[in-house]
Amino acid sequence: MAPSALGPSLPDIDSPVRKSLDPVGTPRRSGSMASTTNTMYSLSNPGGSRTASRMSAHMPSDNGSAASAANLWARYTQIKDMDVAKNMLLEEVITRYAYLQQLHNNYLQATEQQLAESNVNELRRVKEMNSELFAMLEADPFVLVLIDGDGMIFDNYLLRLGEDGGRQAANLITNAVDAWMPSHVDGYPSNCRIVTRVYANVKGLADTCTRAGIVSSPTIIEDFVRGFTRSDDYFDFVDVGSGKDRADVKLNALLKLHVRGHQCRHILFGCSHDNGYARILEKYSMDQLALRDITLLEGVPFEKELVQLPHNKTKFPGIFRDTKININGIDLLTENTRTRHDSRSSFNPASGVFTPFSQTPARTPPAVSSRLGPRVGSPALSIPIRDTLTRSSSVTSSSALSEAPANSNGNGGAANGWASIAAKAAHRPLQELPKPAPEPKLVGPVVRQNKLEQRLDPHMDYDHDRVYELKKLKLCNQHYIGRGCCHHQAGNGACPHKHDHPLSAKDTKWLRVVARETVCKKGTACLDFDCIYGHHCPYPKANEGSMRGIGCINGDACRFAREMHGMDMTVAKTIQQSDMDYI
Repeated sequence: MAPSALGPSLPDIDSPVRKSLDPVGTPRRSGSMASTTNTMYSLSNPGGSRTASRMSAHMPSDNGSAASAANLWARYTQIKDMDVAKNMLLEEVITRYAYLQQLHNNYLQATEQQLAESNVNELRRVKEMNSELFAMLEADPFVLVLIDGDGMIFDNYLLRLGEDGGRQAANLITNAVDAWMPSHVDGYPSNCRIVTRVYANVKGLADTCTRAGIVSSPTIIEDFVRGFTRSDDYFDFVDVGSGKDRADVKLNALLKLHVRGHQCRHILFGCSHDNGYARILEKYSMDQLALRDITLLEGVPFEKELVQLPHNKTKFPGIFRDTKININGIDLLTENTRTRHDSRSSFNPASGVFTPFSQTPARTPPAVSSRLGPRVGSPALSIPIRDTLTRSSSVTSSSALSEAPANSNGNGGAANGWASIAAKAAHRPLQELPKPAPEPKLVGPVVRQNKLEQRLDPHMDYDHDRVYELKKLKLCNQHYIGRGCCHHQAGNGACPHKHDHPLSAKDTKWLRVVARETVCKKGTACLDFDCIYGHHCPYPKANEGSMRGIGCINGDACRFAREMHGMDMTVAKTIQQSDMDYI
């Protein structure tokens, strides 16, 4: 057999080459392909290296060469088949990738289209929602007018017209607001409604206006209130009754409710008479939006603390009083009152002035103190009584007047009578008035009443500073000066006041002043001889504000009822314990 073209027969290297290949016929990563290549290179080049020479020395016989060639062809065929399989695999992978890429692109395109449509729909929905919200915010706009009717009192001519005056007052407010708003509020809509709320103690207002002579009867004020409320669906005059800060609480609540509301375009706040509203408005002083939306409305001149606020201020002339009510110049917290006389019968010298007849009910004069003698009234202020000396004509003028000739044809006769009396009295000497008889000495506790049977607390001089210190101690009045604290005696700890603080005799006396600042539950009708509480307001009278002349320095915040202010302090009756058997 002829030798193979490849030269001498080679040893079987199928196993080493197979070991250098992966199961799928690809070279191993750790240089196996290089090893196989080197081996095949050595086999194809037997004289090219020392290894080839060495292998040639050990070549098998010619019979083995044919087997090795067949083996190589078999292996080559195997590798070629593996390449075909590899190429088919790569083509399949590439085909699948192309398919997935196309599928991805299709999904991406569909998603982008859906997203675009969704965005369009969402944008349309948002626009529709915004339109609805805008329509809701723009619907029913209104201006809120808040008025404290206890101090912002309507002008006299309106009050006197009763129900028609109330309607006119509402119409004036509407016209004034409509004229003022466009030039002071940006974007003021033409369909803006005007909502007005007036809060007041109607009974107290009616009584005050009647006593001041503004109206002849309290029912006229009630008619005014009714006319104001009936004038418009959005106008209300609300009676809050008597009590502490009733109107203030209502106005403050409405201010809080609407100051942030969009539909409420502006708030006109009528409170110029009361410094107490400065506490309410101060919280909005740093809020620019609130400052823009709140304007203070002036009736009487603004009180000092209100002037200092940064809020805008305005005034509607001809609607509200610009001065506070003065009830004939009389201080209702004192016992000096004016007595009316009927001028149709005759003059009364004791009156000191001529008083024309009036349909207004006359106020009953207070009882006269036996220590002061008769009081002399005047239209504005009571004329003080001389304590020791007076002209004798002041005592005999009444009888002298009865002797003066009367002239029925006019005032001439009366005038001549007064002139003659004055001429005679001018030459009479001053005489001492007779001293009143001493009052009978009272034994034991008593209850003092005025002519209206209202209980009067005896006057007490006290140390103001010490009383102030005692108030801060929060002592139990019943424990120290009353009948004893039932909670302290029971040991239940329910009384919040102190019971163990030592008191001197003077402090015990001054504690009675503190106790009088608490209102007696029985009021002015109390007949308890040992009662330590107050039966009329002990605080100084008010010289300014809406309560000037008709209340105390506490104003509407006073714990004492309105009827417990300005009481007649003249003692008309003294009740002792022994008198209770006959009551």
